[in-house]
Amino acid sequence: MFVQNLNDRQQSCLLHYADEVMRADGRIDPAELVVMNELRNQMKPGVKAEDIAVAALPGVFKRRLSRVSFLLELFTMAYADKNFDRTEARLLSEVTKVFGFDKGGEIESINQWAKDHLDLMKRAHRIMEE
Repeated sequence: MFVQNLNDRQQSCLLHYADEVMRADGRIDPAELVVMNELRNQMKPGVKAEDIAVAALPGVFKRRLSRVSFLLELFTMAYADKNFDRTEARLLSEVTKVFGFDKGGEIESINQWAKDHLDLMKRAHRIMEE
């Protein structure tokens, strides 16, 4: 949903980290593949995953808009299979801390938005199938 807020390099990072979150629990759920395909479909053609160390992410995502967009997409991936795994939580915690979002209710808001978004998408699909 927020991929358009990211430049090519940021999209490359998002692809890498979304894949990391998807594989974190050792299995790939079909719902995670759906989210990954939705991400890819929103990206510019030819964008390839780029592995950038967590510590280097603030240099790539300099503005709050890009950081929050990145996190919203990653949290959505983490909840796609309805199982927010410890490994996923650890990775996302590292990213949120390096971005300086370990204070206040920012992470709780991002977390809740991801849950609500997935719930609304499921409800929309049910309406379309009726």
